[in-house]
Amino acid sequence: MRVLVVHNNYSSRVPSGENLAVRDEVAWLREAGADVHLHEAHNDEVLDSGAAGRAWQAVWGIWSQPAKRAMQDRIRAVQPDVVHLHNAFPVLTASVVRAALDMRMPVVWTVHNHRVTCIEGGNFRDGAACTQCRPGWRLPGIVHACYADSTPASAVVTASTGIFRSLVRRQVTAVAISGHVRDWLVGSAGFDGDRVVVKHNGVAGPPPDLPLAPAADSRDFLFLGRLGPHKGVDLLLDAWERTRGRLDGELHIVGDGPMAADVRAAAERDRRIRWFGAVPHDQVGQHLGSARAVVVPAVWDEPFGRVAAEALAYRRGLIATRRGGLAEIVDPATDWVVDPVAGAVADALVDAAGPGADLAARTEAGHDRYQRSFSPAATTEALLAIYKEAVETRVH
Repeated sequence: MRVLVVHNNYSSRVPSGENLAVRDEVAWLREAGADVHLHEAHNDEVLDSGAAGRAWQAVWGIWSQPAKRAMQDRIRAVQPDVVHLHNAFPVLTASVVRAALDMRMPVVWTVHNHRVTCIEGGNFRDGAACTQCRPGWRLPGIVHACYADSTPASAVVTASTGIFRSLVRRQVTAVAISGHVRDWLVGSAGFDGDRVVVKHNGVAGPPPDLPLAPAADSRDFLFLGRLGPHKGVDLLLDAWERTRGRLDGELHIVGDGPMAADVRAAAERDRRIRWFGAVPHDQVGQHLGSARAVVVPAVWDEPFGRVAAEALAYRRGLIATRRGGLAEIVDPATDWVVDPVAGAVADALVDAAGPGADLAARTEAGHDRYQRSFSPAATTEALLAIYKEAVETRVH
């Protein structure tokens, strides 16, 4: 199987789970014997190009003829069996899909976010859920400058994603990274349910040379991710304060973002909190492998929940809400599944720190679930089956 993977990388200034998912998936496909070629763009090209480059992007950001021609050239050179698109914005645009369809290529599109109806991507604004935008009415996203805090950029991305949606919703195979995303595609974004399949993101297990102590031997709780309101950072800090005098342990926070100042202030007030900032991706495993439990206190609807799946892969305890795709990762029988309120999170932290937590049985059951649903082997097998179906059913 020869695959052309197409991806507009997010800025290197902000760690991106989507970029990591694409990178990992390409590596696993190659390990499985697929002949994978890449066609990429990078947001850094626009951010680093100055005023002239941004003006160019404004011209071609809705429909890029240069991107279409480059895509046609790449398809001619690679001669793929299938084209697999991840992200097309803001540089590639829907023109790359049009190029592939015009050349009679079967196209698979992994849906990582809600951007075809919400230009912010997550239906979350000003600290709360937001569903003001919908197909045919997306003015609020422009008015509120939901893309990059820029009204002009929001207008461009709104137009571009609108064209993209109209092009792909009946002509490509949409791969939802969770049942939650599939439900949104069919129920809110107007996609044909027969053309939407679910394949969870895969996550890598611990490196073979990484020593992993049993979770029960640790007293450290880990938050890993972007420090933003949607990730429940303020909820976690409130919950942790409520454990004072009830829990003998530390909260380790790994990540950076707009709420970094709040985390820094909390760490200065409470010696039980350690903030590590952003760390290189190859060091993330050390933090996962030394934790007692991972806390995922999301207050938005996570499209998937990469960190929760990583906790299972590393045999760590898991404390998480059931928002969005997280509901497909957590299991109330083995994990601490909580409502997104501080008291509930605090009680779960205290319970997980106690001697009756039975972490050995919980983490082993979680790891079995990871192997079945989120491991590289399971997710790569599922993706290859999707490619096969797309190739066999393409319209000539």
